[in-house]
Parts: sequence; C-alpha cells; structure tokens
Amino acid sequence: MGAPISPSLKLDSKIENPESLGENDRGLRCFWYSPMMRISEGAMTPNENWGIHIDSDCLANLAATVAGQMEQDGVVNAENIALDLCFLFGFDHEYFHHCVDSAWTAHLQRIIAVDGQLPENSNVYRTKHSEYIDEQVLNWVLVEETLANAHVVQDPTRLGGLREAFLRYDLLPHPDEWGRGPYSLWDRAAFDPRVFSALSHFVWLQHLTGNIDQFGIWEKIDNICHEGGTEAGFDAVVNLIVDAVDPLELESDAHSHILDRSGTSVPISFGGFHQGLLRRLSVPLRVHGSQSGIISERYGSENPDWPYGIIENLYSHFRLSEIPGDDDDPFGDSDDDFELTP
Repeated sequence: MGAPISPSLKLDSKIENPESLGENDRGLRCFWYSPMMRISEGAMTPNENWGIHIDSDCLANLAATVAGQMEQDGVVNAENIALDLCFLFGFDHEYFHHCVDSAWTAHLQRIIAVDGQLPENSNVYRTKHSEYIDEQVLNWVLVEETLANAHVVQDPTRLGGLREAFLRYDLLPHPDEWGRGPYSLWDRAAFDPRVFSALSHFVWLQHLTGNIDQFGIWEKIDNICHEGGTEAGFDAVVNLIVDAVDPLELESDAHSHILDRSGTSVPISFGGFHQGLLRRLSVPLRVHGSQSGIISERYGSENPDWPYGIIENLYSHFRLSEIPGDDDDPFGDSDDDFELTP
C-alpha cells in the first residue's frame, strides 16, 4: 500500500526511527510524523527532525492523479484544488499523531520526575507499530490511524465539511475498504463518542504496556476471519475493542468507570487526545524532495491564503450545504475549544 519513499528521504533506519517512512495508506503515503523525543536506553533526547514530514515529489504525483479525476468531474482549476485537498488531508491526519505524541511524552516526563527513569516498555509501541503496519489484517489493531482519520472527519468546522471530497478522491477510505486496514475504521469513531473514547483508551494501553494486542483481540479476529472471511473480521474490530475497554456490564474493575449525568458509564483511566502541545500551525513542517520549494511557499506562513483562503476555496467547491455559525475557521482562536472533541 502506498508508493515507496526514496532512499534520500529515509532520515534514519527503520529500527532507529520507525516513524520516518510514509504512511501505509495510499491517501497518506506522502506524509509521516516524527515524534518530539527519541527514546533509547531508558532516556529521552530531543528529536531535531520532529514534526510533520512531506515527500513533495510523492505529493505532486498524488495531486496529479486526483487532478485527473477532478477534471473528469468538471472541477475548475483542478491542479491547485487537488494539491490543496491532498495536502490538507495529510497535514491534519498527522496533526492527530502530534496530539498522541504530546500526551505520551508528557506522561513520560512525569514518570521521569517521579522515578528518575523511563519504564522498559516506553519505546515498544513505536517499534511494534512499524512492524505491524505493513501486515495486512494484523494491522487492524493499530487504531491510532483510525482515530487520526476520524479526527479529520469530525472537525466541526469547514475542514470537517470536506469529508465528501476526501472520500470521492480516495484520500479517505470508504468504511468497507477492509484492504486499507485501520485507516478504514474511521466512521464509527467519528460519529460515536463512546467508540472514539474507547479506541483512545486502547491506544493508551498500547503505549503503556508495549502490548499492541492488549486484550487478545487478534486471536478473536483471526477466528472470525476463518469462519466468516476477512470482511467479517474487519467488521468486528471496533466492537471487540469497545467491548474490552468499555463493557456495558461492569462485573469488576468498576473503579475505572464513572456514571455521568445521564447514567451512562464512562471510562476515566486515561482519557482521549484532545489537543497537542502545539497548535497545528506551530508544528514544524519538514518538506523533502525536488518540489519542496513549491510546497513550502504555498503552505508556509508567507502565503496569506494559507490556511484560511485555501480552506474556504476548497469548501466552496465541495460543500454539500453551508455550515452556519461563527466558528467555521479551523485554525482560528476558537480552535482549541473544538480540537478533537468527539
């Protein structure tokens, strides 16, 4: 899945820095996120290359493909529209990874302050994610990718209003595209707060324990696939995770849940990923390849159209209906009030 990243873009080996390769989905193959800190031998050190990375040549090729589809649809100025749409989708998906990275890094900083060292499992998730993401079907439990796509879709601003365009031009998978793994599970997480919360808790457990398959879900999925086919297993992934993390009937371990005002049981152990350490436009953008100048110029701080004008222009092309209200600006001052709230 996805075009390979050229050797010049492999900033580190996969073992040393497993996040430095493009995402494993065709809608995101030109993007990857590198964390704020490197974790090695029980210590954290600043990562000089942290931030959202972009292979500009890959992005140009992806945008050209999308532009061809747009021209068939009669979209005016398809070349620029396609580039903006592809960039915005990848950019916002990677920002969610920053939100997760922020929460995890802050947690590790607290542990260092108390214990003076990091836990043994602190770097296992990154390595295991790199190993699992290339394995079709097995990668279904890597639901951080599910949440990242759900984050794009559920944004209550004009950004979220581009969902139909992301779907139409194959950047966002359709919910039944099981071949695209966890990237396709976004619909349940985007529209069901309980699912978003449960999957967030599951990601926390993956980080904390170093165990990607915390509840033995893979074995259950494997059995379902054996009896009902791969598609049946895909349909069961979210249900199995939610039932394991947030069961409707709490027979034990009730201290991990609390009843809200309506009497609904809510897990409280770890929480979600509601914001990053930095706002979206403050995360470093690292562009590689021969088209880097064009990308940096269009999506840099010197372009008055980024991000406001670009998003408005996209929205005017693809919206299904006008979104009312004063908080349509996905990067404005009120952004933090909405950030990733399921």
